[in-house]
Amino acid sequence: MQNSYYAPRISRYLRQAEASFAAQRYRDCIRQAEQAERFEKRNPNTFCWRALSHMSLGSPAEAHQILAQAQALFPDNARVRVLAGKVLMDLGHYEAARAVLEAALTLDPSIWMAWANYSTVLYTLQDYQGAKDAIRRALEIEPADPGLLSNYANTLKETGAIAESLAVQRQAVAAAPTELPVRSNLLYTMMFDEATTPQDLLREAQACAALMLPPGSRARPLQAPADTGRIRLGMLSNDLYAHACAYFIIPFLANLDHTRVEVFVYALNGRKDNITQKIQGYAEHFIDISATPADRIPDLIREAQLDVLIDMGGYSRNSPLQYMAHRLAPRQLTWIGYPGSTGLDGIDYRLVDNVTDPDGHEAYHTEKLLRAPVVSAAYFPLVGRPLDAYAMAYRPRPTPALENGHITFGCSVNLAKISGRTLRMWNQVLARCPGSKLLLECAGLDRDPVREPLLARMAQAGIDSERVICIPRRGENQYLIYHSIDIVLDTSPVTGGTNACDALWMGVPVVTFAGQASHERIAASIVASVGLAGLGCTTEAQYVDTAVSLAADVAQLNALRLSVRQMFEASPLFDAATFCRWFEGEIADWAGSYRQPGQVERPAGDGVFFGGRWHRVEEIIVAVIATLQAGDTDGLANVLENISAKWSKHWLVAYALSEGAYRQGDAGTALELLIESATLRKYSLPLYRLLLARLDECGQDKTVLADFLQQAFGLDLAFLEAQPLPSMHEIAGIPAQPEAAAA
Repeated sequence: MQNSYYAPRISRYLRQAEASFAAQRYRDCIRQAEQAERFEKRNPNTFCWRALSHMSLGSPAEAHQILAQAQALFPDNARVRVLAGKVLMDLGHYEAARAVLEAALTLDPSIWMAWANYSTVLYTLQDYQGAKDAIRRALEIEPADPGLLSNYANTLKETGAIAESLAVQRQAVAAAPTELPVRSNLLYTMMFDEATTPQDLLREAQACAALMLPPGSRARPLQAPADTGRIRLGMLSNDLYAHACAYFIIPFLANLDHTRVEVFVYALNGRKDNITQKIQGYAEHFIDISATPADRIPDLIREAQLDVLIDMGGYSRNSPLQYMAHRLAPRQLTWIGYPGSTGLDGIDYRLVDNVTDPDGHEAYHTEKLLRAPVVSAAYFPLVGRPLDAYAMAYRPRPTPALENGHITFGCSVNLAKISGRTLRMWNQVLARCPGSKLLLECAGLDRDPVREPLLARMAQAGIDSERVICIPRRGENQYLIYHSIDIVLDTSPVTGGTNACDALWMGVPVVTFAGQASHERIAASIVASVGLAGLGCTTEAQYVDTAVSLAADVAQLNALRLSVRQMFEASPLFDAATFCRWFEGEIADWAGSYRQPGQVERPAGDGVFFGGRWHRVEEIIVAVIATLQAGDTDGLANVLENISAKWSKHWLVAYALSEGAYRQGDAGTALELLIESATLRKYSLPLYRLLLARLDECGQDKTVLADFLQQAFGLDLAFLEAQPLPSMHEIAGIPAQPEAAAA
């Protein structure tokens, strides 16, 4: 029979599906759409209702499959493509989402949701000007929607228009005062305004917190762990991929004592990359809850009977706080992801230090301040490709002013951070340093719609555009850009964090202004922790004087530059192990207040926890030597990367990379890496013997090594040179395997 015979029945099922979806009865909606499909297989509405319901039930993968079929059947249906783009966004496939949404807009540019989703995709991909243009198109169609207004305000913020952004955010909040995403966007934007006080932020955080639980609702009582097992530590985050937080999360997980602590990591975002894989390897339990229905998430986390749960997002997108408001662990704290008070009674502690939050900052928080001894997190560079930390390209170089003949100030930053205060201070520094330049690396500076408004703002502040070097941000230049900068001029009120660590590790001093609130003091904490507290300034005038003083003596600046990395790598900021021991002591005290935490046995000595088990150092050394002997390049890189997550610099890694470079005929790089290995592993005579041979091969002077051997061992150079060249096993300090000895 023809479909027209069943048209009334199909129409009835589709109306029922629409009504069920509106009533949030998503499973009923799916069943009714499936009933309609029994009578008409090729109706795009049945696919859309099923996909929408699966998305609402937290199953984007299922929705993706449905919409892939729908796109094949209905290639010219714009609504199908809009939904497909949204699902791809939810799955973290932003480039694919962009292509699908562009196709939808070509088919029908009148769909406001298509423009809104397209804007979100471009925003995530850091095309902020494109995102602003797209959301404007959505507002032309739907001008009063508070969500669109809030997203438009976000794009204004990211392109540096903070005052305009705040005005639009407040308009959105007035239209939807109980919408948490809208309200939290206002809170976050307030941090970029120099007029915002710590009290302002606390009040707005409390207003956001009040929206977390419906009026009259209460968190369910917890069942505390009853056994004597390890401390159960949970981490809840939306950013477990190549994100700024990874530079602190990975060394933390790799250096935790897993005999004392059992780690549960909960991912709110389905996006996965090589960083996600590393995090999975250093946690006993990695639970992807991105497809879990929101109302199921609190119970799922409670089932783990955690002792401690860490919020790692605050009021950023897809906030963990909306779940932690229900009290999911006896102790809950906030760390890294958001630089301020949550205002939420259910968060017990905020992990800080004495510089980000000195005495008196208790008044700006609803949480107790848990102050780390020196710095509130440990940083490791190049967490996505840690072996590059040994590469020549990433070693500090002489300050570029020696070659350029002028000082190049610089900043690698999001445009949103370039505030009026920042421009005032930059203008004064440049005015007092004639001939100097200012290098800015920001997303989109290769495009006129991004670059020209920035230069106009700078001109209004008195900065001549001829003195500004604009460079578009590229991931591969994250550290290399600092070879072109003499002094970093930090931003304010939102200061550098990960990028301040990047600069210092590359040897570049960072001048920063420490304001009142926590988010204004992050970089000041970082420079203080590496022994450069004088670069953390408390007035604008001091900021300018400090930058000018550094620039005035290029020889002294160069000497500082060539010593900063050593200072950094000897500092608490680089010492994840000590930070983790302190943190373990704190959470052991918490758990000990209601149970006796236990511990599991592990073999004696140091090692690395990865892939669910403990790997002793001796086992790791054997694996490295075996892969070296076998010429297994990929296997060697895998083992060395696992080592590097715990020890950012280790003699074994430098030695193995040296051997690899030597086999490839790169004697110069091999020698540099061998020197680094010997520096990291003092008093290894086999290593020094090999180093002597390599120095001879490269025609390098041996005087420094000869003096060291005499002072450390009382040995003459000739004695060591008379010894045979050591084998890999002798250098590693392990017995040769029987088959190797026989060969």
